[in-house]
Amino acid sequence: MSTRRNLKYKYLKTKIALSQTIQQLLEINRKRRYFKEDPQREEKLNEELKVLNATAEIQARTLKSYEESIQALERA
Repeated sequence: MSTRRNLKYKYLKTKIALSQTIQQLLEINRKRRYFKEDPQREEKLNEELKVLNATAEIQARTLKSYEESIQALERA
């Protein structure tokens, strides 16, 4: 597999993973509305949000890096 093709493959996989992570974040935010009376459940959701936010941030940075690498290869 060529470097360019490999980068595009990783880019697409990361983009899909980021999309799934964002969907999980949205789902947790929807659930939070219903569990405001249960502090233990809300605390668990907050912990999940922290982890997913960190994951999404890493995936977004990785995606940006792949985009820049692909653009650099296309210019060369």
